Amino acid sequence: MKTTRGKVFSVLCFVLLVIAIALPSAAQQSQENTLDEVLSRGVLRVGAMLDWPPGGYRDAKGQPAGLFVDLAERMAKDLGAKLEIVETAGANRIPALVAKRVDVCIAGLTITPERAKVVHFSIPMERGAMVAMVPSKSAIKQFSDLKGKTAGTVRGTTPEIGYLEFYEKWKKENPSTKYISYDSNADQLLALKQGKVDAICENDIWFNDVIKKNPGQFRMVGPPYYYEWCGLAVRKGDQIWLNWINTWLWDLMVRGDLEKIYKKSGFPYWPVTPAYVK
Repeated sequence: MKTTRGKVFSVLCFVLLVIAIALPSAAQQSQENTLDEVLSRGVLRVGAMLDWPPGGYRDAKGQPAGLFVDLAERMAKDLGAKLEIVETAGANRIPALVAKRVDVCIAGLTITPERAKVVHFSIPMERGAMVAMVPSKSAIKQFSDLKGKTAGTVRGTTPEIGYLEFYEKWKKENPSTKYISYDSNADQLLALKQGKVDAICENDIWFNDVIKKNPGQFRMVGPPYYYEWCGLAVRKGDQIWLNWINTWLWDLMVRGDLEKIYKKSGFPYWPVTPAYVK
């Protein structure tokens, strides 16, 4: 009797083991797989800022253009999918991704440990430096001269977060130090043009474009208060999709296609590299 029960128990254990191996685990079942969703849907939804040239903007016909859009178009082509650009302001980039309004965010997102708690980043694909921009006739000569002045930032962005570290210190030293947080780069620039702020803080790449389009009106002041590396972002846990994006970016880089895409948009190109030097 004991022998029979032992055999039954052994068979039962074997069957359960086979089932456990054959069926995906609960974790595997719940894991996102946006890659398969995009391929099945036939549409790639990309979140991009369109008020940050040459990264993203609207051309004379009102159509999305710039580096972010060029990269999105190439990604959609390589996936064999149609492209849907979803305009996302700086503060809405991560919320749009988390809410599943977009499949990937290609919008100059700086890679930080804090953001990495919410989203997963690709390998670095873009570098910039944070500085201030002032009217050409401004008495502000360097970044530290913003103490006692009013600066404009964009809500939830790395330039704002970096500036606030100085703001907290300067506020204690000079109570007249202020800052105004705007919803977009367009609002931020308008505030500077209207004299509502003494300076605005952002990435030098965007400032170069603004100065080029507004000759004689503005100038940058430094030194840079923060250096950044940016990447594409996907939802947390979407590892299969992230793996494909990293492979895709690396392939673009080694083929030389990534540099061509950057040059087309007039965007400074730094190769994807693990060397984080100033």
